[in-house]
Amino acid sequence: MLGRSSRLLAVALGVCLSQAAPPGGLLAQIAVEDDLGRRVEFAKPPCRIVSLIPAATEIVFALGAQHCLVGRSIYDDHPAGVESIPEVGQAIGANVERVLDREPDLVLLVAGSDNARTVEQFQRLGVPSLLFRLNRLSELRATIARLGAVLGRRGAADSLSRAIDAQLQSVRERTRDLERLTVYYDIAYPPPITIGAGSYLDALLEIAGGRNVFHDMSAPSPTVNLEAIVVRDPDVIVYPVSRAWGGAGHPGERPLWKGLRAVTSGNVRRVDADLLHRLGPRVGDAARHLAEAIHPELAPEAP
Repeated sequence: MLGRSSRLLAVALGVCLSQAAPPGGLLAQIAVEDDLGRRVEFAKPPCRIVSLIPAATEIVFALGAQHCLVGRSIYDDHPAGVESIPEVGQAIGANVERVLDREPDLVLLVAGSDNARTVEQFQRLGVPSLLFRLNRLSELRATIARLGAVLGRRGAADSLSRAIDAQLQSVRERTRDLERLTVYYDIAYPPPITIGAGSYLDALLEIAGGRNVFHDMSAPSPTVNLEAIVVRDPDVIVYPVSRAWGGAGHPGERPLWKGLRAVTSGNVRRVDADLLHRLGPRVGDAARHLAEAIHPELAPEAP
């Protein structure tokens, strides 16, 4: 029986051989640049894809290429049908052996320093990968376009981006004439972690008829302190809760937060973290959900 290292080498060699130039020395027909500036080339659209980015998995589904997915992370839980795709482990710091067991011709990975070792391993083994950052709305559009190009589905990618733009514009129009309420977005506690201008959630707040009280901070998710929150005195506090990992708890139950105006006025609103914290095809739904949390008068009446 092959040992672990021998089996890894055998699988890697198989993957490398499968990436050899096609007969006749044909040049690559598809070339894209990922978010690390790496140029990745393919002779034909890959169709054994392991996606370790839940948002990218949703994009592949939205482009109609879900049949090409052969592996996903443990966090992929949407859309319906994704549960039939084998899990291969964590999104960051992937189990390389389990990924190789799926014999991928493309791996989709999160771009970031905490994932650098995994990226290096796939490069060393000759497994094609694309790295994506999904911090801003513009990066969602770029990711959709790149995946559309790689999968040979440019038309579907263009249609998806147009549909998302239309959904976001619809939310803008619903909130255009409403008062711009200042919002503190409570990502985590303790310590208080919120959103800055570097996060797409900052843009979604604006679309949803709010204004991020920490918009002046450039980081996507800066750590702040209670004194700064008190000084900025938000009209509304939004706190996300996930079905999988829960949340930081109701801000109004924290002893030192009880005097905040948003707490005393009852303007602490719970939102769906599983929808809001994934920048993908459902971002229009996320913007609508956020608008209805900030401006409850927009929410449909219960039957």
